Amino acid sequence: MMRFHGLDLNLLVALDALLTHLNVTRAAEQLSLSQSALSGALARLREHFNDELVVPVDRSTAPTPLARTLAAPLHEILL
Repeated sequence: MMRFHGLDLNLLVALDALLTHLNVTRAAEQLSLSQSALSGALARLREHFNDELVVPVDRSTAPTPLARTLAAPLHEILL
């Protein structure tokens, strides 16, 4: 849980949406943000975690191993 310490709650909500949809456009739509705004949030999240979090695979995206370990605890925190 320490990986979430000091992160803005809005970034955590963005990360949860990204890990749910694995698609920046769909996650942005869910959050009523522009794709550009969500891409900026993803950049800050990548810097915080020092990890890509979601990566392109074939024609879609997949979570990195770190992102997979963060997904369930993050969702619980936000509930």
